[in-house]
Parts: sequence; structure tokens; C-alpha cells
Amino acid sequence: MRASTPESATDQWPPSACSDALLVLAAQRDHSAFGALYDRYLDAVLRFCFYRLGNWEQAEDATGDVFVRVLANLAQFQPAGHDAGFRCWLFTIARNVVADCHRDRCRHPVDPLEAAMTMRDSTPTPEETAIASDDHQFIHALLTQLRPDQRELLELRLAGLKNAEIARILGRSHEAVRKEQSRIVQSLRVVVGQQAEQGVLHA
Repeated sequence: MRASTPESATDQWPPSACSDALLVLAAQRDHSAFGALYDRYLDAVLRFCFYRLGNWEQAEDATGDVFVRVLANLAQFQPAGHDAGFRCWLFTIARNVVADCHRDRCRHPVDPLEAAMTMRDSTPTPEETAIASDDHQFIHALLTQLRPDQRELLELRLAGLKNAEIARILGRSHEAVRKEQSRIVQSLRVVVGQQAEQGVLHA
């Protein structure tokens, strides 16, 4: 009996039922199959980019760049047989793209007059309204009160990564990430409590 191939597995089961490793193998053989990976991780990558950049338009541009780089380098990626391998690789690329965005901001600051001339309609789109209702703006405001290293750790966690995956991406031990995450959550609870007492807590 012939062993099942990635193509036959993804043909037999819907993409949502397939592991990342199977979807990667299918996309390596046929780039049209990359859409399943894109759909699976689009929201998580977009949230991560927004928390890092604080601007939805820039986050959307960065997210597009992330998936362009992923697709361009997919042939070199070696699936590890489990989802963590691809997720770690994907968010390592996302970190690099966001770092490039921050460097571009420093090198090419936007002139106030230029910013005013290019200002877009402030009326929120249905997508932006839905995003705002999920309290992403409030979360971003809280994240800005953390140290850069704490913020990045929590941003990865909010994107859906597990502590072991975050440890791999940041080059830290699993235990160090777990302890630091606990400290971050405790510090944010203090901040939220203070804001509640002052009557400035986001509704």
C-alpha cells in the first residue's frame, strides 16, 4: 500500500484539520496551497504587528511583508513535524520585519506637513470598528508601559504562541520566560487597578 503524501493528506482533509507541517510540505510543492497557512496565521501576525507598531495601516503593510518573506523562503524551511517549528519561524520573520519598520521610522521620520497632507479619512472602516471593539487599542496602551523586552514577550504571547515557542524565538529558557510572563501580568494588574481607582480605565 502506497504511503500517504502531503498532497493526498490535504486533499482528503480540510486545511483546518491538517498540521502546519503538512500544510508547509503541500505549499512547498505547490505555492497555491500557501493560502491555508496564510488564513491560519493572518490574524495572529496582524495583531502582533499592531502591538509592536501601534498603527493599523503600518501593521497591515508589515503583515503583508511578513507573508511575502515567508513565501519567498518557504523552500528552504525544513518542517520539524510539529506546529511549533513553523510558528517559531514565522514569528521570527515577523520580529525582523517589525524591526525593519522601526529602523525605517528612525531613518525617515515623517514631516508634520507631509503627514497632514497624506492624512486619510478618519472614519473607521467596519474592520477597524470590529478591531476596536476587541480592545486592541487598550491592550496596546498597556503594552507601551512595559520595558521593551517585557513588551515583546507579552506581544508574542498575545499572538497565540506558547511559552516554549517564545523561549525559542527570544533565545531564552522556558523557565525564564514563564517567570517573566508572570511578573509582567502582575505588574499590568497593578497598572489596571491604579487606572480603575483614578477613573481612567478603558470602558
